[in-house]
Amino acid sequence: MTSLALKIVLIVTMAADHVAVIFLSPSSPWYEWLRIIGRPALPIACFLLAEGFVKTASRGKYTLRLFVTALIGELFWIFLWLQQSIAADKAVRAAYEAAGGDAIWREDGYQTWANTLTSAEKAQFTNGIVPPLNVLFTLTVCMLMLLLMDRLQKRYGDMLPNQVIKNLGYMLCMCSTIILAVIICAVAQMDYPLVAPLTVAGCFIFRNERKSMMVALGLAGVLAGLGAPIYMLAWMIALPLLYRYNGKLGYDKSERPWLRTLFYAFYPLHLAILVEARYFDLIFGSFSWFGK
Repeated sequence: MTSLALKIVLIVTMAADHVAVIFLSPSSPWYEWLRIIGRPALPIACFLLAEGFVKTASRGKYTLRLFVTALIGELFWIFLWLQQSIAADKAVRAAYEAAGGDAIWREDGYQTWANTLTSAEKAQFTNGIVPPLNVLFTLTVCMLMLLLMDRLQKRYGDMLPNQVIKNLGYMLCMCSTIILAVIICAVAQMDYPLVAPLTVAGCFIFRNERKSMMVALGLAGVLAGLGAPIYMLAWMIALPLLYRYNGKLGYDKSERPWLRTLFYAFYPLHLAILVEARYFDLIFGSFSWFGK
């Protein structure tokens, strides 16, 4: 399994996931199936990020490309987030009116009614809303995390049985770096704030121990699937693909230099196509030449 093959699997599964998020209601059975198909995308993306970090000729340029792609994709992600938030607010208001509205709950009734909702009832209005910042921002934070982790590894070197204090200091610094990345992603409301940093860290730490890496990714999959076991099983589909990775690129960069650009461009490009297709009338309906 080459890097090229993994990237093809990544873009196909990611596209399926985004079709569900953009076009379908969480109550739709097709929504669940497409989200299941999309689960392997994250572990593959995290693996390729860690692999690229180790092999790239310029980590600074790698991080910059990722960040710029995240910014471009965010133009469409924020629009999607706003539309889904507006739709959720309308759904909440409709549910309030169906429950009797101001006639029963009176002036301050909206908040009083909202406080009577169970966690499951509240979740039905928010589960379909994407986080404000897309997953490429999360992966950018993970790149910065890897830069710190790499420096720690170079400073502390290999862990030795007879150097307990040194080993404890190394483990504490590594764990603190991962926790810091998780906190940044969570506070900024990025996509996959917990699972992505843990997965990237596992891929980096165990990059030379493939079986240990699979165990780490399996544990991350358990976290990703908490409350939804079928998502956990779908996540695990990525593990045999990653285990069979042969370390090869899969194409000649000198002959096909455009392939790297294509993979970076795919994220904002497919978001643009899907979001504009979903909200075509809203985006373009006000232009007079469309009404003629």
